[in-house]
Amino acid sequence: MAESETIKPGEIIKPFVTQEKALRLIHSLYGLETQKVKELNSYDDRNFLFKADHVNDNPHLNTICDDGYVLKITNSKDSQESAFFDAQKELMFHLSEHGFEVPLPIPNKRGEFKSLEEMDISSSDDWAANNMGDESVRRYMVRVLRFIPGKIFDEIEPWTTDHFFQCGEYIGRMDMSLKSFHHPAFDTRNLIWFLSNVPKLSDFLFAVEDPERLTLMTEIIQAFNLEVVPHIDELEKGIIHGDVNEQNILVKPKAQNSLEYEMVSVIDFGDTQKNPLVFELAITIMYMMLKSSEVHANLAGGHVIAGYMKHRKIPNLEMNVLRTCIASRFAQSLILGAYSYQQDPGNEYLLCSARTGWKAVEEFWRYPKDQLHNDWQEIIDSYKIE
Repeated sequence: MAESETIKPGEIIKPFVTQEKALRLIHSLYGLETQKVKELNSYDDRNFLFKADHVNDNPHLNTICDDGYVLKITNSKDSQESAFFDAQKELMFHLSEHGFEVPLPIPNKRGEFKSLEEMDISSSDDWAANNMGDESVRRYMVRVLRFIPGKIFDEIEPWTTDHFFQCGEYIGRMDMSLKSFHHPAFDTRNLIWFLSNVPKLSDFLFAVEDPERLTLMTEIIQAFNLEVVPHIDELEKGIIHGDVNEQNILVKPKAQNSLEYEMVSVIDFGDTQKNPLVFELAITIMYMMLKSSEVHANLAGGHVIAGYMKHRKIPNLEMNVLRTCIASRFAQSLILGAYSYQQDPGNEYLLCSARTGWKAVEEFWRYPKDQLHNDWQEIIDSYKIE
């Protein structure tokens, strides 16, 4: 995988798009008429929610989605990977055909599901413009996806062990459904956010200013290099979502007016990748630990694993590296979050994991591995998974 495909320190990749520009893109590219957009949270892309009044000029679009749409403008780095967007589209349609509710893309006026658009960023954001050098125009991939109604997992409380089990069951079922899917774009795709790139986090450690936290992050990166990297080729690989977090999980009430929620979907397939299946499990567990109030955060993983094992048994090697992979995702999220916040001051979304993540990862990493595995096994046994 090419080094140039991963973001470098100091690089600014997030699009700078006003609501007025978003409205123009919706009209000019998709022929949809709408009066307003609402910007949604995003790490380094821009997402705008809108409802269309009618189709004005799009022969490839016959009906309106009553739930609305999301205009997605991808960051300049990922926008260079045109083949990946084709792969992502095919993956989402594959999951839809296998019974998953996913945000499917719609065709634009040319009958295409994506378009690469030039945008002038020189006057969009003073801070960014002053840090872009001589570059004033960049190209960004633009798409519109159907909106799936519901709450994001981060918006509900409490997070329960039932939620954790559901998330594990969902990703296990999803990853097994993707065993029959392949696209060549996944064979070469590489992003800094892939867990396989944990060794590269050393280049971003300057963003962690606290000495004790820096020591902890360094220790985890070293553990990944020693315990995971030598066995990477022995781990079963497949296509995974790669970012099942509290912002990408959708839930709905179990019944009308109910305060109990159940998981219905995973959104944002921008980090889909070909990598060890255990990475999916590790990533999901890490994010479930962030607001685990019903049980101690260290125990959340046992419930996720139990749900996952309904669809796939976990080999001994994967279980042996799982703890380090979970800690490494903490490191990835916290280090890159701190770095990205330096590049985009004021974007509090970049610090989501940091609110509870530092305390959680320290307690997790200091907890004995054998005891952790014993705790998890007791939980798994309680579900009586066959």
